[in-house]
Amino acid sequence: MKYMKYSSVIIISICALSFFYSCDKKLDIDPQQSMDAKIALSTPENIKATLVGAYVDARSRWTMGSQFIEYSELLASTGDLQHVGSNREPLEIINKTITVDNSYITSSWIDSYHLINTVNNVLGVLSVMNEQDRNKVQGEALFLRGWIYFELTRLWGLPYISGQENNQAGVPLMIKPTTQASEALLVARNSVAECYSQIIEDLTFAKNLLPENNGFWADTYAASSMLARVYLQQGKFSEAAAEANRVIESGKYQLMSTPKKSFNNPSSSTEDIFALQNNLTSNSIWLTERYASLNGMGRGDYQMGSSFFSIFESADLRGQIQLNTQPSFTWENIESMYYTGVGTIRNGGVNTAKYANYYAAIPMIRLAEIYLIRAEANFRLVASGGNITGPNTPLEDINLIRTRAQAPALASQLTLEQIMDERYRELCWEGHRLHDLKRWQMDIGTLSFNAGNLILPIPRQEMEINSLLEQNSFYQ
Repeated sequence: MKYMKYSSVIIISICALSFFYSCDKKLDIDPQQSMDAKIALSTPENIKATLVGAYVDARSRWTMGSQFIEYSELLASTGDLQHVGSNREPLEIINKTITVDNSYITSSWIDSYHLINTVNNVLGVLSVMNEQDRNKVQGEALFLRGWIYFELTRLWGLPYISGQENNQAGVPLMIKPTTQASEALLVARNSVAECYSQIIEDLTFAKNLLPENNGFWADTYAASSMLARVYLQQGKFSEAAAEANRVIESGKYQLMSTPKKSFNNPSSSTEDIFALQNNLTSNSIWLTERYASLNGMGRGDYQMGSSFFSIFESADLRGQIQLNTQPSFTWENIESMYYTGVGTIRNGGVNTAKYANYYAAIPMIRLAEIYLIRAEANFRLVASGGNITGPNTPLEDINLIRTRAQAPALASQLTLEQIMDERYRELCWEGHRLHDLKRWQMDIGTLSFNAGNLILPIPRQEMEINSLLEQNSFYQ
């Protein structure tokens, strides 16, 4: 297996981390503007602080905090999501005409490998940690690394196809730390199969190392939830059902009373298995900036086309639009999942209320998704002559989600199409759509699910620096 070493000095911005320190007193260190790798990795306290820096990197606009969600929804859109803003970069993505100089994609690539190198450096000094904290620190680092590699592999590599070798190019795997420029090496891309193998290894170790309760940091159930996603993407339905069932049957999480209450919460809700934390002084505003159109929040660049709402029954709370909005309205005045935008830049369109507050936690894994994973995995197992995992039938899991949304319960003859539709209704704009369509092998407009322009190009500057990198064929 090929490994990538990546040059990076670990920088910890205490300003950026202030929210995490104020909410969790485990990290009690003197404020500093930055520290180099030797200092950052020399004490247990500084190693923990470095790990917090990795969480902040995960919340970055360019990675999980916005762009990875946006890329999926933009590439999957055939009209339900509309880009009405002025920025060239998202327009290229939604039109599937991406250039190798797209600055958003370049920033995402760079920030992703910075995050990976940070957690690799943490993993390289575990012997410094106190025995009581070592497993937790290692588990959190592996969770973050497995998660980021999963996103990178799905966005830059052609889709994983169950039953095939999957030798198509994924992304370079870096699993060893780099603390100085002299350690940097040129490296080629690993295959998609190799990437998935590393992802599963990281997340499985994380699941077994992490505690059941870990505040708003990743815990064992966050790792199981991510494994459920990975296995579902691979078509490993028995494994996906087992991991999803483990999370649900823990009893630790509960659906919020309405779909809208699952979003814009000041911190993790009872439905959040893992969420990225925001507050007034430490936040990533970009999902709200793109999707919202409210007084003081959002540009309204992303709006919903009228065709989108045809997938909802009239009583379904997830598809209702608030029309009586006023220019003074903030997120607290929005009562429906969608509303007519009132922002000063691009108003009058229909916007989602999922992202309506700059300072709210950003749900990354919700219990509703885990019910949907268990339902689909079990449905496919039964269809192939297998047995379900867990106490509920697929129909019962789907109807739990629909009942919460006040949609009428489905009848006894559940179909795969109904499960697919339910995923879209419940999880739209949360970064799942492209990956769902690819694993279902469904065309996106006139494009085949495995079309070359439904993945991202390796940034030009990376190709110029590293002669071993292979560009995705569509962009050659």
